[in-house]
Amino acid sequence: MSAVHQVLAGVGPHDAVSEQARVWRRLLSEAGYGGGDHAARIDPGVRDGFAGIEALRPAPEDLVILRFSAWSAPLTPLASSPQRKLLHFHNITPARYLWSHAPVVAVQCAVGRTQLPAFARAARVCTADSEYNADELRAAGAVDARVVPIAFDPERLAKRGRAPGGGSPLVLSVGRLAPNKRHDLVFKTFAAFRAEHAPGARLLCIGEAVSPSYGELMEQLAAASGAGEAIELTGSLEQADVNAAYAAADVLLHLSEHEGFCIPLLEAFHFGVPVVARRAGAMEGVGGEAVLWTSDDADPAVTAELLAQVTGDAALRDEMVRRSGERLAAFSFDRAADAALTAVGDALA
Repeated sequence: MSAVHQVLAGVGPHDAVSEQARVWRRLLSEAGYGGGDHAARIDPGVRDGFAGIEALRPAPEDLVILRFSAWSAPLTPLASSPQRKLLHFHNITPARYLWSHAPVVAVQCAVGRTQLPAFARAARVCTADSEYNADELRAAGAVDARVVPIAFDPERLAKRGRAPGGGSPLVLSVGRLAPNKRHDLVFKTFAAFRAEHAPGARLLCIGEAVSPSYGELMEQLAAASGAGEAIELTGSLEQADVNAAYAAADVLLHLSEHEGFCIPLLEAFHFGVPVVARRAGAMEGVGGEAVLWTSDDADPAVTAELLAQVTGDAALRDEMVRRSGERLAAFSFDRAADAALTAVGDALA
């Protein structure tokens, strides 16, 4: 049987792209495929499972899965390599969000978008996390772009770590601190919610900053929001502690401007946590009618009203939890696993 290798620009201990590579490797191994997982950059926090890209030695008959989320120079030769290829597109953050705060990452994103058509043409099969991402693949020239959604594994959410303390209700925000995530709006919305509806409320923001300077800016904006004493920016946490935060939360607030999927929606659904979010990118395709949606130009005070409704109306909360269970079923692990293995089989055929 041909081996199947996965290649990433970079891997970290908690990011979504790395997590999906780990899940796919498990599926590939269970299906009898050999091969290894490689990255151009490996975070020191990653203890095992990945080798450097210089160790990639695929045989002519092997399949290379390229998980594309940003440009990396060592990945460029793969577009013209003789091996069969499957391109899985996780989307690329538009560079305009990053030039002022993480210019190196902005370059990787900008160049990555210019290289996407070459990789799309070179791949036998192109897959994407969402229909939103698949549309971008088609625009880049992919002939057969199919959706293979995130393989959402509930087992990853089973362990419980340290539960967050503090006031109630607990508003939770999960996602790296980056300009496209619009944590500035999260702070303003929470401040309005606390001032008008819930003076004892607390906001917990989990996620690593895209750069140290941007992390400092977010600390300053949180302090200036008027509710700084009730806002905690935790940085990156171990999964068990993230799970404990979801279990304690009363509502998830997500106001990003750009998302290629948005796993925190599914995580909140799993824990029965209602979601207030902004329609952006792939999020509506993930959340459907299980989310209270706010508009792009909504005043923070209006979004705060939604937080008040979902934390104060038990009937509304119960209905949202019911809908979230139905939505979660559409992203079952088995369904995603079948789609992933079918795509691999087609790329090898």
